[in-house]
Amino acid sequence: MKRITEPATETDYPALTNVWEASVRATHHFLAEDDIQYFRPLMPFPILSMALRR
Repeated sequence: MKRITEPATETDYPALTNVWEASVRATHHFLAEDDIQYFRPLMPFPILSMALRR
């Protein structure tokens, strides 16, 4: 497995959002499809801010 050592950038948003969505679908069975679709466009910003804290 390749370790990522660079901060995430805007070009990484689609891949990061896909990882977020896959993990939510695998672990948050109580969420409706509408919930996931509501949060999906908001996700790059929290993900990026978490990545930059490391």
